[in-house]
Amino acid sequence: MKDKTILCVGGDSRMTYTAKALSKRFRVFTYGITDDGQSTTVLPSLDAMSEKADMLILGIIRSKGLEVSVFRDKNVSCEKISPLLKEGAIVIGGTINPCMTEYFSSMGFSVCDYMKREELVLRNTIPTAEGALEIALRELAITVRDSRCLIVGSGRVAASCAELFSAVGAVTDIAARNKNALAAFELRGLGAFELRQLGGRIGRYDLIINTVPALILDKDILALCSKKCLIIDLASKPGGIDFEEGKRLGLRCIHALGLPGKCAPVTAGEMIAKTAVSILNESEE
Repeated sequence: MKDKTILCVGGDSRMTYTAKALSKRFRVFTYGITDDGQSTTVLPSLDAMSEKADMLILGIIRSKGLEVSVFRDKNVSCEKISPLLKEGAIVIGGTINPCMTEYFSSMGFSVCDYMKREELVLRNTIPTAEGALEIALRELAITVRDSRCLIVGSGRVAASCAELFSAVGAVTDIAARNKNALAAFELRGLGAFELRQLGGRIGRYDLIINTVPALILDKDILALCSKKCLIIDLASKPGGIDFEEGKRLGLRCIHALGLPGKCAPVTAGEMIAKTAVSILNESEE
């Protein structure tokens, strides 16, 4: 597979380890990434790229246009990157925006958002749950063990959080709409109830973790929370909590985004690398 060339551009610390992991199987060039250059070729500028790439890997995209963040306060346009790609190359990025997708697709490149790949979504639930636990250990004035923990939602992240917090001794309940999922949680020995019952129960918890990307913890629900409660929102923006109301009520509400990159960048980077390899293999098949 060393006959393949990969260009990694921008992103946070996890992209450093994505590039390192891929360099074991491919020729890897990096630009705008913290990289010691021991296993990859670090480009001082895009003009220094000596060959065209079979795959372009971008970090998590935070812009709505064609700009990719490469250094602090510095961006590079996709229009400067695209000439470095082979005909029919693959472009992958995290939460890649419609503008970039349209641009690269119009040039004949295959475009994929690796954050929508089921394999990566599943793998990312572990560092996300561990990151939430780290926040709870730091912010709670009591031990997580024997604390009363509520997890809102029944998806993959909620399941990983439920497993981890229960394993460290928290009395863990799940609130969700999906009755089948609630039944499954009950069979695993966890408390479970329907979301419509939230108002009558939420005041008993020391820790609340939201995983639903919709406004669940609104001003009426927040008013019923214990003032000593810690609330962690793991849902993507805008999240599932009325943060302004939470602040007004004096509640500790933390919107914890991008935990895999912050808490476990090596693992997170290696998981992106595995996903990139899968995408390459699929394209060859």
